[in-house]
Amino acid sequence: YGIDATWNDNNEFEIWDDAARCNGFGDPLPISLLRPIQTLLMNRASYEAQRESRPDERPYLLSRSGCPGIQRYAQTWSGDNFTSWNTLRYNIPMGLGLSLSGAPNTGHDVGGFAGPRPDPELLVRWVQNMIFQPRFCIHSWNTEGTANEPWMYPDMLPLVREAIQFRYRLIPYLYSLFVEAARTGHPIIRPMVYEFPRDACCHTESFDFMLGPNLLVASVLEAGMRTRSVYLPADTGWYDFYSGQHYEGRQTIVVDTPLERIPLFVPDGGIIPMGTAEVYVYPHPGTGRREFTLMEDDGISLGYQRGEYNTIQLLIESEPEQIKLDAQYLYRGYTGAYCKLAFVLPPDEHRSVQGGVRTMDKQGRAIFLLQFA
Repeated sequence: YGIDATWNDNNEFEIWDDAARCNGFGDPLPISLLRPIQTLLMNRASYEAQRESRPDERPYLLSRSGCPGIQRYAQTWSGDNFTSWNTLRYNIPMGLGLSLSGAPNTGHDVGGFAGPRPDPELLVRWVQNMIFQPRFCIHSWNTEGTANEPWMYPDMLPLVREAIQFRYRLIPYLYSLFVEAARTGHPIIRPMVYEFPRDACCHTESFDFMLGPNLLVASVLEAGMRTRSVYLPADTGWYDFYSGQHYEGRQTIVVDTPLERIPLFVPDGGIIPMGTAEVYVYPHPGTGRREFTLMEDDGISLGYQRGEYNTIQLLIESEPEQIKLDAQYLYRGYTGAYCKLAFVLPPDEHRSVQGGVRTMDKQGRAIFLLQFA
């Protein structure tokens, strides 16, 4: 009947009597054993109904509750969070915990669902953090009758718009991480210890996290903060995503945190495919090699199950005097929208580059247009 998605909300089955009897799987069972199963079956029924209505379209479902197995059917989130800086901070480990528990497609209500509306700075910082979460949704029921919206503070709208646009630019990278999560279980957002288990400084809880293997997200979690310390893990060097400045790993640095952005860092050899067929690369300053698998398909149908997708291997090899860039189809079953990629190097990278035709952008960064087949 024209329904595009299913949002199963308030579905915790809040029956207070643990001994209440339910029709089980052939035998009556107490509700104490079946609350999570009820939610799982609700989402399965929704999933199957959408598949029946649109047999060649991917179902999109949300569920506030679930148990192991819910990830097969629905995206989830952390429920009715409260508007505060403290909530913004602790939603991060909540999401990381969910991701490590087999539910990688998760997120939080941006700006807080319940309580007062966020003040302008809190709204901006919440948006800047959550654009890097698998689920990004501004959703609220504020006590004073207002609603959280991107344009609720006109002075902040340019900053909110810029952050959301950056998320759209990240979709090729995000989409590839979603595919990896579905195929392997690797989480999309990752605690630092997941990527750097040999660094003892990453063994304790951190509010910084990795988006996939190539982007360290260092959020701003306090009002008025315009500088902050960031720990850069060992076993690799790190680039500032914006400026291209290079740092050695296993050290804590202090970086600026203007209201316009939060700190982002990329490990040596990091590869981040972006929108408009761009690939941001951060070569190892000495000798190193990194790969990233870019996934693409039509994003809507189940054609990928019939082989209608592309797998593109992106490669960067670094030597002290030279860099090699490459892109090759590992599998090609889908007609994509482009056959060239623009590899964008950091501003101060001056080594000779093998692969692609050199151009420059307005920021003085070298760009290499590489045709692949």
